[in-house]
Order: sequence, then structure tokens, then C-alpha cells
Amino acid sequence: MRIKGIICSVIILGSLSTSGIKVYAEDSTISEVISSSEVQESTTTAATSSSSETLIEAQETTEPIQTEEKNSANESSEVKEEDSVVDEAEYDSLGNLQFHHPVRFEDFTLDPPAFRAARSTLSTQQTFINQIASSAKTLANANNLYASVMIAQAIVESGWGGSTLSKVPNHNLFGIKGEYNGQSVTMKTQEWSAEQGWHYINAKFRKYPSFKESLNDNVTILKKTSFSPGIYFYSGAWKSNTKSYKDATAWLTGKYATAPNYGSTLNTVIANYNLTQYDSAGGSTPNPTTPSKNIPMYRLYNPNNYEHFYTANLSEKNHLVKIGWGKYEGIAWNAPSTGASVYRLYNSTLRDHHYTLDWNEVKVLTTKHKWTYEGVAWYSDNNKSVKIHRLFNPNLKSGSHHYTKDQNEVNVLKTRGWKYEGVGWYAK
Repeated sequence: MRIKGIICSVIILGSLSTSGIKVYAEDSTISEVISSSEVQESTTTAATSSSSETLIEAQETTEPIQTEEKNSANESSEVKEEDSVVDEAEYDSLGNLQFHHPVRFEDFTLDPPAFRAARSTLSTQQTFINQIASSAKTLANANNLYASVMIAQAIVESGWGGSTLSKVPNHNLFGIKGEYNGQSVTMKTQEWSAEQGWHYINAKFRKYPSFKESLNDNVTILKKTSFSPGIYFYSGAWKSNTKSYKDATAWLTGKYATAPNYGSTLNTVIANYNLTQYDSAGGSTPNPTTPSKNIPMYRLYNPNNYEHFYTANLSEKNHLVKIGWGKYEGIAWNAPSTGASVYRLYNSTLRDHHYTLDWNEVKVLTTKHKWTYEGVAWYSDNNKSVKIHRLFNPNLKSGSHHYTKDQNEVNVLKTRGWKYEGVGWYAK
């Protein structure tokens, strides 16, 4: 018997509290950066910002948690019905709704694929939320449901609106199979079964005229699904039967989706993006262009390859420390929740990460030198409050670029042969 499970998750952006920890001026930290240039053999492997084309090609994937979505492997594509048998069942044998999930658990990212190349001052995540929040709030408040949960489900199920199924002309935010008012689209989707593991099938999915109808259909499912007279399958997710949205997400876990982390995934999205603001029937919606949170950027050091690694993902930081990848050095800076995108790349040959605000640099490294683009790592402050300096050491194979807000660290490294390349981006 095939069990259909949810395979979406999110990369946790880390705790959203600010921190005053400073680790850069410490002698131990500086000595680690300095000693790396003295230990590695002298080989020019990376160029400065004006000559990045000399970087060595890479072909494999990174050790830290990936943020690049493998769209070619996971994105569904429209197929002809006559090609094979088409699955039209809306529920599996256990009564669980059957879904299309465009992004695998390990590939899901908070960076929406539909906006990756955009350089907007408005958070790309908030852009998608703005598209659906008004309708979700109205529908949820009128039907005894949590708008926060509805929006979070749409984010996870559609991959931030990046799946083909959620885009025009399909508008299917929740990946639900079947027909809507006689309208459907047949697409290839990834399924799981104990007998076959992950495999692809053709399936018929509901097609909506707009996001509003998709959201309304979600309301219908949560309010009217019943397998026994008078007993509603999702009643434990209704506001009147819960104390908070966390009770609702806990109820949906194992019912709406079988993955045990489904509830915690939704909770993370709700908390990180303050989606509870839409649960209140009254009140005005906060200005989404005004950053409400500062995001701590975690800094780690790997003594084996001399790389300093930076991440906004608390889970990634904890995982790397747990497996002994490197030493945690504290919070490097606080990034804004909106702003210009700072991109992250990985070179598997050098086992090195690179971060840049320059999209042209990304294109050169990925198209001419086969670096792997891993998505938007964090954002640069448009107010240019705090400078994050970028330095380059041509004698290092990995860790050849270093980033810091500490001017003292910059000065020391320059005396040891590091080349100052200017401001990489800005922090809060």
C-alpha cells in the first residue's frame, strides 16, 4: 500500500534576536585566518572581484545544507494524457490528500525560485506573501480557520509560488489532485511508495482561475472533508477547537500530510514571517517593506581547509558543529530581513563557498567555471548602516575570500598579504 508523504520543508533562518557577541578582534580568531595563508601551498585559485574568471571549476555538491533547488529533477512538467495512466485520485487508501510537491525536503529553500534573479528592495519572500495574504485572511477569518496556517501551507506546498503547478494558468497553491469546476492539468509528479521508493507518475491536478479560488478550495477541504457522518477530518485545525495555530498545525500533521515534521515546518514559516498578524480580523497590515527583524549571521571556521563559513540558517550551523565540520566563532553580523540579495556559491573541487552581491560575478562563476549557485544567502542593508569588508588571498586554495565587519581584522590581514577588495555588502 502506497503511503503518500509530504516532502517539503524549510531552511530555518535562525533565531531572529539580535546579538552583541563580537569575535573578530580576538587574537585566536585573527590568528586562525592568518595561519591559513602560511599553511596552504601557494596556488592562485581565485580571482579578485575584477578577475573572478580564473576560479577553478567545480562539479560536485556542497557539504553544508544545500539551498539550490534542483528544478530540473523536481519541477513537474506538463505531459500528454495518452502517454500513460493518469492518477486522478484525490485521497490515498489511508484517507490522506494526495499532493504534488515541487521541492524535495533536502532541496527546499526560503529563497523563492521565481524571484531568484530579481534585485528588489522588497523581500522576495514577502512578495509572495503579499499576493495571497489578503484573500487568505478574509477566507480564514470567515471560516473559523487560521490565515497564518493557510499562508504557511501555500508557501510550503508551492515552493514559494515557484512550482509550475502554482503559476499561471494553473494557480494550484496546494498541489491538490483532481478537478476544479471541470478544469484540470495533467503533469508529471514525484511519488513515494514502500515498493518502488521515489518514482514519477502522471497525475491530474486541479486548475484554478486565480490564487483566491485555490485558497478557497483549501478552506473547503479543511471544513468539509468527512469520512463518517458528522465527523470532520480536519476539525482539530479549526480556531474554535484550538488554543493557537500550533494546535492546528499539530492536528494537520499525519492527516493533511504524513511527514512527522510537517507541523514544525509550518510553525517555522509562521514564526519567521510573523504570519499570525493575518489571524486577527481587525487591524491594519504592517508595511512589508519595513524590516521588523534582524537576522543573525553565524560564522564558523574549518581548520582542515581554512574556510570561514557564514550562514543565516541556525539548523545548518548546528549541524556543521555537530558533525565536527568546524568551530563556531559567534555571530558575524546582523543582516536585515529585506534588501539587496547576497548570493551564495560553492566550489566542490576547492570545497569552498563564495558570497557576492554582484549577479554578474555569479553568472561568470557558474557559466564559465561551473561553480554551483546555492541561492540567496541573506540580504544587504539598503541603508548601508554597517560595512562588511571583503578581502582576497591569492595564496589560498580554499577560504581565499574573507568577510568581516571588523576594521581591526581587516588591517591585520592586510599586513599579512591579504588584498582588500572593498565593501562586499552592508549589515544592520
